[in-house]
Amino acid sequence: MAALYAAFAVGLAWVIAGVSRFRMEQALTVWVPWNLRIAFLLLILGLFACRDDLKAAFRDTFLREGETGRTGVCGIPGRLSPRGAALLALLAAALVLAVFATVRTHRIFFDEDIYAGMAQTIAAAGKTGICSYGTFEYGEYFPHQLSYNKDPSGWPFLMSLVFQLFGTNELYAFLLNNLIYGIGILVAFFIARTIGGGAVASWFAAAVFALVPHNLIWSNTLAAEPPAALFGGIVALLLFLYARNGRARHLFLLAAAAPMVCAMRPESGLILFWAAAALLALRPGLLGKRGFWAIGLLAAVLVAPQVLHTVVVSGDSWGAAGPKFSFGFFVKNIAVNGPYYMNNAEFPAAFTFLALWGLLSAGARREKALLLLWFVLFWGIFLFFYAGSYKYGADSRFALLSFMPLAVLAGLGGEAVAGWAAGRMRDFAPPGGGNPIAVPAAALAIVVAVLWAGFLPLIRTEGQEAWGARYDHRFAREALAKIPERSIVLTHVPTMFLVWGRGAISPNVAISDQPLVWDLMQRYRGHVYFHWGYWCNTKGDGNRQICGEIARKYELEPAAQAREQDYEYGLYKIRFK
Repeated sequence: MAALYAAFAVGLAWVIAGVSRFRMEQALTVWVPWNLRIAFLLLILGLFACRDDLKAAFRDTFLREGETGRTGVCGIPGRLSPRGAALLALLAAALVLAVFATVRTHRIFFDEDIYAGMAQTIAAAGKTGICSYGTFEYGEYFPHQLSYNKDPSGWPFLMSLVFQLFGTNELYAFLLNNLIYGIGILVAFFIARTIGGGAVASWFAAAVFALVPHNLIWSNTLAAEPPAALFGGIVALLLFLYARNGRARHLFLLAAAAPMVCAMRPESGLILFWAAAALLALRPGLLGKRGFWAIGLLAAVLVAPQVLHTVVVSGDSWGAAGPKFSFGFFVKNIAVNGPYYMNNAEFPAAFTFLALWGLLSAGARREKALLLLWFVLFWGIFLFFYAGSYKYGADSRFALLSFMPLAVLAGLGGEAVAGWAAGRMRDFAPPGGGNPIAVPAAALAIVVAVLWAGFLPLIRTEGQEAWGARYDHRFAREALAKIPERSIVLTHVPTMFLVWGRGAISPNVAISDQPLVWDLMQRYRGHVYFHWGYWCNTKGDGNRQICGEIARKYELEPAAQAREQDYEYGLYKIRFK
């Protein structure tokens, strides 16, 4: 086993040292989607291997104990338990809030279009990357020019599975993020239960995760943070399960989830270091098993493409003229990210209070310390990032990665508060010897819900953030109805048009490759258009200069025009002067 690990390490080091960045990018363009397909298949096989565990979890969560009534699903007898009914009611309410109370929109422009475009390319061509020139011929998509993206491909890969099944449509991607949010609620529930929390703790953990305002807001976008938070929670849940019972099937599932979580966001791989620390803290004896290292080698091989991805994009500017990470950003970021959880402005202070109570209450000391470490890792990493402030543009989304451990601690705190109240309100105990903390737990849930209701205006608000790009997005979608379906658009955001099923190409070619523009005019019978969008309105930007140069070199015939504040938008048919 040691020899296999050594061979793997030497091979990985040889690739990093001996393969050029260009060749590595070309290889990863094909290798990453296949690697994620294999990991996803192993995840499904692992779930099949754990089918008895899933059946037992379903029975214990949703059905009455000892019920011998009518036989239900999979031969499980029983009727819905009060705990199961409460969880289902919470899930239904949360999904209704996510789908109907929040605004279904993009909030990171134009990254979400890039994610969807990458998903479209993975689904159609089996390659990952940003398409800067793509066409459609009778419904068949041809991505002609791809560039490797600095962001990992995990979230686009998940979207690509839906696009393969149902076709490319932004709506399906929004619904997928809604579903991911719902699964995250269940993961928070089962983490709390796995580390020893009772029915009240588990329900409160799920409820807190469900009701965090920014969790709801971002679950109705195409951002990568909701799936990143979900897979981080899945890894934590599997680690707690494996540490508790030492079963190889849970470790196998963990190995299959490892490459998926690493492919969600650049910092998502930190959860694997947390998992190693958690295993050492909870059950270090498992490290002496040969099976652990065999399955660990499988995980290492599956994670290798993400390691190479990090190497390839390490020199990218990420939009920063100076350093991306620095202690110099700490003071500015902590001034915002520290009070975020306490000021009751964008995050309910009641949730923080419950989390602190849960952290300081008795029982499960090691598990609580690990939950705190999980929170600190994904809260603290952004304190040193140049754009890590939750008030920097739309970067409140970074907070999503810290919500799962906080929700579990809050769930434990909710149970502790209810238990404390039950000891002082014996007259309110339910008759017949029922659960003594049921009444105070219900009262606490009502109090928390009333306090949380004040955040509904925030949840329903679209906000002024990125108004110029958002209006451009809407304008471009409406303008497409005014031009022939067989046409091509020169635009700074080709992925946006490609996801809508229209040919698109970067506008640089209008200046640097005029023969190609001439060829496109012949191929599309003159239906070549230029999108005067958001990037043409930015002040002092190179993209604005490109727009001006195109206006000087070509005749622009308006097909659609609009204006929002001092921004002008247009879709123009172009001709050579």
